[in-house]
Amino acid sequence: MPLYEHVMIARQDLSNAQAEGLIEHFSTVISDNGGSIVGTEYWG
Repeated sequence: MPLYEHVMIARQDLSNAQAEGLIEHFSTVISDNGGSIVGTEYWG
């Protein structure tokens, strides 16, 4: 299976908790559709 890299760009006024919530949300969407998350990096 090929690996894909994605970058999410969010508004600068998001709190750390909101940014972590976005990561969790999109991780769930990917997992629910048969994908898997190999790793994440928060550049905050």
